[in-house]
Amino acid sequence: MFISFARLQIYFFIALLLIAVVYPIYLFGSVMGLDGFDLRRVGGDFYQFLLASRMAVAGQAAQLYDFGWFYDEVQRNVVGGSGFYAWVHPPSLLVFLVPLSGLTYLQAYSLWMGMGGLLSFAVAFSRKAPIRAFTFFIFAPATLVNLFYGQFGMLAGGFLYGGLRLMNRHPALAGVLLGCVSIKPELFMLIPIILIAHRSIIALCACVATVAFLVDASAVFFGSGLWWIYLETVPSLLATVMDQGEGSFLYLIPSAFGAMRSLGFSATAGYLVQLPFTVMAFVVTFWLFMREREPVARNLAVTLCVLLATPFLFLWDYAVLSPALYLYATRTGLFDDDADSPYVAPLLLFAVYLLPIVNIALAAHGFPVGPIFTALALVVVIVRMMSTAETQMSVPEDEQEGDNSFAEERESDEGLGTT
Repeated sequence: MFISFARLQIYFFIALLLIAVVYPIYLFGSVMGLDGFDLRRVGGDFYQFLLASRMAVAGQAAQLYDFGWFYDEVQRNVVGGSGFYAWVHPPSLLVFLVPLSGLTYLQAYSLWMGMGGLLSFAVAFSRKAPIRAFTFFIFAPATLVNLFYGQFGMLAGGFLYGGLRLMNRHPALAGVLLGCVSIKPELFMLIPIILIAHRSIIALCACVATVAFLVDASAVFFGSGLWWIYLETVPSLLATVMDQGEGSFLYLIPSAFGAMRSLGFSATAGYLVQLPFTVMAFVVTFWLFMREREPVARNLAVTLCVLLATPFLFLWDYAVLSPALYLYATRTGLFDDDADSPYVAPLLLFAVYLLPIVNIALAAHGFPVGPIFTALALVVVIVRMMSTAETQMSVPEDEQEGDNSFAEERESDEGLGTT
């Protein structure tokens, strides 16, 4: 094969260099001053989450939605703080943040990022994966972006892919995991469509119960009026930010909406271009779950749909793609040098894999390729999935009776820890 993930291993060495050498040097150079090294610079945005956990425990969670106060507080406490800081997350996220409140900054950061990374890796773990596949997962650009910004895309990705992978075998647990995705509403949009199209009553009930539990728990522990404050302030704040945002902030948004805004178009034009992508994502997702399909390819396709559906997408959200892409590449042999596959498929998938670190540079030079690469990768996955299904249907019945390896392999893909 002309291009495979295995032949692009130089990227892994570059990623290792960034983590082990360049990033520590950057941190040291950017925060050394009269007061010495300040750990609050590690993880960029993470101080917001630590502040939110402490405010929630102190009974002052409502203060988080005071934009002026929150912005000034973060600016005052982060050395060299700059950029946009606003608490736009739902109160249910505070339920997951409370355990961080009593920890130091570095302890909380390590626990938060480690928990997301371990969950994301656990739901996609495969005993048959080669060592290069593990490297591919650990040093994924989305992982680096989440570590750099201190965001929780890996945690959301673990919840999403874990729910998708357990849908058939453990629907109740799958519903719980998918319900937890509601802490990131922009990624939760397609979950109801998935559950309705799949016709899994148990998973649907478990998802609804989980969302209800998170809403009730946040209302009981952090204030009954907190959700009303959230609904009154955050939608208008997001609309204002998306309408008035400019510069490098727009390069962090790889959606169709973000692409139009980075090119200088208005927010209205951005929403008009985003609409076809959102409609396509809803339709394709419903189609994917209307009937039984090969689970690994289906789960990767629906994950791509999740990224295409929302205008409020950021680069760190591409961490939800890592588990699906990792298992798909292992399953289809894209990690093998001698894989018999057209080069277009691995090239497009690798382009989406690299997107979290290349989109900023390309968007800054007038080439916001995020939605295009993601949509093309979706087409490639669906075409290959349909081609594989047709091949299986064309096998003579006597051969199917004598070889059930595909069916057994497909069933094992739906359980965690196997391929």
